[in-house]
Amino acid sequence: MSRLKLAVVASLAASAVMATSCAGDQSTAKREGDGERITLTVHRPTEESPPDNDILKREIDKALGIDLRLVTTGGTEYETQLSASLAAGDPPDLFSISRPMLRKLASQGLLLDLTEYMDNELTTYTQFVSPETRTRGKIDGRDYALASKSGYFYPAYWIRKDWLDNLGLEVPRTVDELFEVARAFTKDDPDGNGKNDTYGLTGDRGFSAFMPLWGAFGSGGPGNFYLKDGEIVNGYVDPATKDALAFIQKLNKQGVVDPDWVTNEFMTAHERAWQGRAGILYFSWSEMTKPEFVDQYKKANPEAEWIQMAPPSGPAGEGALPRDRGAVTLWAIPRALEKDEAKLQKVFDLINFVSSQEGNRLVMYGLEGRHYTLDGQRVVPTDKLAEEGNYFWLYQLTGRDDEDYLATKFAAQQEYIDFANNQPFIEIYNSLVTPPEDYNAGDASRFIEEQFARFVSGARPLSEYDEFLDTLLNKFGYADYIESAKEQIRAAGIQQ
Repeated sequence: MSRLKLAVVASLAASAVMATSCAGDQSTAKREGDGERITLTVHRPTEESPPDNDILKREIDKALGIDLRLVTTGGTEYETQLSASLAAGDPPDLFSISRPMLRKLASQGLLLDLTEYMDNELTTYTQFVSPETRTRGKIDGRDYALASKSGYFYPAYWIRKDWLDNLGLEVPRTVDELFEVARAFTKDDPDGNGKNDTYGLTGDRGFSAFMPLWGAFGSGGPGNFYLKDGEIVNGYVDPATKDALAFIQKLNKQGVVDPDWVTNEFMTAHERAWQGRAGILYFSWSEMTKPEFVDQYKKANPEAEWIQMAPPSGPAGEGALPRDRGAVTLWAIPRALEKDEAKLQKVFDLINFVSSQEGNRLVMYGLEGRHYTLDGQRVVPTDKLAEEGNYFWLYQLTGRDDEDYLATKFAAQQEYIDFANNQPFIEIYNSLVTPPEDYNAGDASRFIEEQFARFVSGARPLSEYDEFLDTLLNKFGYADYIESAKEQIRAAGIQQ
């Protein structure tokens, strides 16, 4: 029997204070029948939060005898708040974490080493995910995080078919055709309102407008790591990236891209497209085809018809999108929880429960009889699942089987799901890489974002790209980062 099971205490004092971390409140242990409910706090980064009438919380609490507090924080505030709670000695009991932060906190001794628990307390979890998935949570061969199952690929280019029809154009299949369509969407009044108020593409400062274009020129995308001619390559030093930049700069110089893309936030770009300001954008099928989103853009533009478009081909051949199949959600447990054996066991119970057939079905589909019925083992959703189940994904801590889940819950969107997931891809390996400790990722990222925006806009000529690259590699230490990344990718079994 493991060290943990030997040490688990029978109960906690009813007056014990349970910290709710960043939630900012406290509650004492609560009695449920003859036992006691232990409060668990779980933090994850997202703008979405559970509703007041949280059906899943109630069911999980009942199944595990806990008081589960799911706290969500959006944007850049998440890591700031997480760091503050760890520094204050008041961390969540389970929290989502990026791989760079995982390595940092593990090296500082702030995370629980889960290795010895995997084959005992966490067997349901380890049977739920693949051995390859489990490796995503390892640092130097030790398990410091629990990795969720990876899922389907969601985004694609979307284009206004009604605008194409109005102008007598076809869906572009090459980058040259894309340029001509973008020009027509900007110059030829595709909405017929007699005003010069439209653009070809829109996007955000995350360069989303250009994501499907890199592959057409043979690049896996700026900053990405991928195999090319048998070598591990970083996108910034791949000459093909500069070729793609030349085309993207051409789009901008011709005025066919929303000029505010540099300052647009993610949802701003979405709203611009819905309002009829642009005819091409790169977005997830879920954010374009769910009824609530269709209603929004139809309300603004009743004639709007958005369809998916494959990444265009170009000088390097067939278009392709960068895809990291190893990209997963990582969950860590603070080392301090080692001292509270009863609570730690409840965290393990939670992880195992959402990884079990019963628990995973609950967090995917809700309550049997209310949100779905069973036809043998086949889940048949009711109208209540669509009405009440939009937030259920927040509790899918260890992931899900996307093939079954999406086909069941989003049958009406199946063609869009299949289109997005079956596009041509360039495999990238960013999820295997953690920057060296002395690499200042923040400073380097700010420099890259600023200079790439200048290249794209034409404010900085591409003749200075090599100068930019030299500064990045040497002044910002990116050369050492690349060498470290190559070693990590090779160590993970990706061979040159």
